[in-house]
Amino acid sequence: MNVFVAGGTGYIGNHVIDQLLKDGHRVRALVRKGSEAKLGSKDIELRYGDISDPASLNSTLDGCDAVIYLIGLIREFPSTGISFELAHVQGVRHLYNRAKFAGIKRWIQISAQGVKSDTPDGYRRTKYRAEEFIKAQEIDYTILRPSIVFGGETGSTKNFVNTVKNIINAAPFIVPIIGNGAYKIQPVHVDDLAKVISMIINRPSTFNKTYSLCGAKSISYNDIIDRITERYKLKKKIKIHVHALLIKTLAKLLQNIESFPVTAEQIDMLLGGNTCSDSYIFDELGIMPKEFY
Repeated sequence: MNVFVAGGTGYIGNHVIDQLLKDGHRVRALVRKGSEAKLGSKDIELRYGDISDPASLNSTLDGCDAVIYLIGLIREFPSTGISFELAHVQGVRHLYNRAKFAGIKRWIQISAQGVKSDTPDGYRRTKYRAEEFIKAQEIDYTILRPSIVFGGETGSTKNFVNTVKNIINAAPFIVPIIGNGAYKIQPVHVDDLAKVISMIINRPSTFNKTYSLCGAKSISYNDIIDRITERYKLKKKIKIHVHALLIKTLAKLLQNIESFPVTAEQIDMLLGGNTCSDSYIFDELGIMPKEFY
């Protein structure tokens, strides 16, 4: 199939494109000027445009059979125009309008665990609104809600594992843990996520459904600290458990500083757990999900 990928230059997007090519799909990726290098030398077609500018999307989807919407922000900086609303809601609407004009009948939407309409956190609320928008359209959609994604990290990868590595390395003798560290996380490997996306494009049994995607086992945040320390041969340090309210207050004050590792919303999502009880799509597709490191 001719597959249009929005968000292909990111961490997950690069892995998804590699899997699509491996499975014989032809890929067209939406890129902004200057971001081409993030895709390396992949044998794909590039189309320049920006989801914030509908006019730039004219004809970009012509001839494609399916859309994969991977665009997502971990944190927003509204003063610079980088917002959850634009990336998660307006971008979906703008691209869908072009997809409809191009006659595309297949849409895969990457959402998140814990999305809902009444949450105060903008990340999950806007992800929910994007889901509801796509569900209301006349298109064969599949919505995927992955847990925290890991695997295939490089030094420059912006993902959960590298964020935790930076936290571990930040202080010489201690590792700050938000709360008791017992809350559970069920990370999903990026390659497993990519396989699911590629396999369901032409799979009618997955049309108009929403799936959770989590890894093989849930583990505590305390265990994640230990496993990352061991895998990357980091210096072992004493865990210091810090009251969540204190960290959240600090995060609210500093979250507009990009170098500060977490936002208040991310802390809430972490403390709330990130596990699945219904990741049956792996069984349906015959995929054995990988365990965390």
